[in-house]
Amino acid sequence: MKSFTILIAILTLTACATGSNPDAKKANARKATSEALTEIYTDHPAARSAVARGKGYLVCTGSDSYLFAASTGGGICTFHTGSKVDYYRFASLGAGVGIGFKKVAFLYVFQTNAAMKRFVDDSWDAGARAEASARHKDEGGQAAANASYDVDGVRIYQSAIWGAAAQATVQGYKFWRTDFTDDVIEHNE
Repeated sequence: MKSFTILIAILTLTACATGSNPDAKKANARKATSEALTEIYTDHPAARSAVARGKGYLVCTGSDSYLFAASTGGGICTFHTGSKVDYYRFASLGAGVGIGFKKVAFLYVFQTNAAMKRFVDDSWDAGARAEASARHKDEGGQAAANASYDVDGVRIYQSAIWGAAAQATVQGYKFWRTDFTDDVIEHNE
């Protein structure tokens, strides 16, 4: 069980931002998060105006897996403040009940400078999530609990891109800034 969880975590962290060098990884991260943002805008039309009014935003894409009492996940993010883009990786770990695997996208719109500073300084997010979702990339519509909510100056939007899962978990997310020079695994393209 422990080996399986570690394997899922490694696969999750290598799922995005592939490339043979840091510039290629940055380009692929921008492409993946841009596609994720398009998906979020489709599922949550109000997100577009929230981004336009916000102080900055973080858009992430990756995957979550749920196996009985544990959940793991991870992926990449782009953090936009004005014309500046920074790159982040994220990992998640949770406890609760669940089974399944899904590709996810989420957007944090920072409505205040204080909320943005908190993210940069702390880089943590935790919360309870309960949902059932099913979506296939090539099929329109989904049965999912796509959500949007406000948490202390941050507007959060999330979408399931594909996969199927049912879970009730308390999940924590850790974000860390990267320039992809010391990335976990190098991929050649």
